[in-house]
Amino acid sequence: MQLINASMKTHVQRPIRVFEEISLCARKNSVTLKSFALVTLLLVSATVFVSSSFVSQVKADGDVIILSDTLYQDYGNAPFSVGKGDYNVAGEVQNIGDEALHFNITAVFYDADGSIIGDSFLSDRFSGTSPCYLHVLLPGRRSPFAVWFSRFDETGNFRVVDHYSLEVSTSPAEDFHSGLAIVSNSSHEAGSSLYIEGDVKNIGTDYIEGYNVFATYYKENGDVLAVSMESTAYTLVDQSNGKSGFPPNQTSIFSVSLNGFNEGGRLEAISRYELTAEGYNYSLWTNDGQLISPEVVYVLGTINEPGSNQTDDFPYGILGAVAVAIALLLIVAFLMMRKRGSEKSSHTSTKSQ
Repeated sequence: MQLINASMKTHVQRPIRVFEEISLCARKNSVTLKSFALVTLLLVSATVFVSSSFVSQVKADGDVIILSDTLYQDYGNAPFSVGKGDYNVAGEVQNIGDEALHFNITAVFYDADGSIIGDSFLSDRFSGTSPCYLHVLLPGRRSPFAVWFSRFDETGNFRVVDHYSLEVSTSPAEDFHSGLAIVSNSSHEAGSSLYIEGDVKNIGTDYIEGYNVFATYYKENGDVLAVSMESTAYTLVDQSNGKSGFPPNQTSIFSVSLNGFNEGGRLEAISRYELTAEGYNYSLWTNDGQLISPEVVYVLGTINEPGSNQTDDFPYGILGAVAVAIALLLIVAFLMMRKRGSEKSSHTSTKSQ
């Protein structure tokens, strides 16, 4: 920020000095107030545009930020108890940068004495909540996440988590494509579970072998309370061309459920939910259920194909160059006006002698 402020200060001070000289020259040469005001307005506008272009090109570190997170436990062994289940850190992140990114979250867990009792991270291995995150996070988009942590240590003893810390890491996402749109959804409660059902549409041009639908559940204050997901494999074969997968421009159903979340009034604490989705090709998956190459995925919504990093189309660089050119023209005009004024003053002085 110091560099930004310093550069802005440099660009602001010069127009101020030019403004003072223009004002003095205007008084000496009887420039009309209307012309003087027009020149001043153009110069100030150019300065603002130049300053804005410098600020927009600065990228902040940590483009993926955690908006909200919470720790809860699922059911344990009989007798069923919330206090004896595996741990889940659920939350939501947002990409505040201007590039599509992969992200990961590492959670470190501590006991009441502050000693580390273990760590965990986002994984594609199948469990109750994984893989509950978007592999490609577009600019401005949000993604749920769920980090799983076993209630047992390596020796089979219970471990009690008192608190935890989170760290986010990112890497550029190089290749992704238009894929999915959630066209309808509704929810209902049955027993101790909350079910969300609806339709998802393939809005891309490729056949998609499978997709995940993610649900993020919020408290009334907007904080994340829990997340869940549904994974669907699409094995049907298109008889017209022999291709398998979720065909373009077709619709498929989904059902996401939040199970075993009713103890302690937790289910009643859910105020609303939001859905997102992502598609994959299962050739990318290993036999143990881990996605080894999440470079080619199908995102929610439409992007400019071929899929690559999305950028802001607003031409800040061109606008800045135009503003600089205008400022230079104004300065040249001012110098010529001052030269003419000096020559006129010199001529007048010679005549008077």
